[in-house]
Amino acid sequence: MDPIQMRGLQPLQDVEIKPRSIETGTPSSESSFSDLLSKAVGGVDEAMKVSEQTTEDFIAGKTENVHDVMISMQKAQLSFQMMVEIRNKAIEAYNEISRMQI
Repeated sequence: MDPIQMRGLQPLQDVEIKPRSIETGTPSSESSFSDLLSKAVGGVDEAMKVSEQTTEDFIAGKTENVHDVMISMQKAQLSFQMMVEIRNKAIEAYNEISRMQI
């Protein structure tokens, strides 16, 4: 590509892509499955709130970086999709167990 055409393109320098881990602790710790599930749902909710806030800031003109807005929207969307798929798998497993004969 011609250097003149590449003038508008800038490499992404400050984007950090890190998988977010959930602290599970040891099995003997006091956190239960419901606590773990609550933390995971809270994380998805927080991602949705951050996405909404960055979108509102962009619309209000407080920020001009559309990349950050799109990245936060994608993070929120992927988090929500993963939560829905985990829910679907849990329901599927429950249905499979309920069909078992004792």
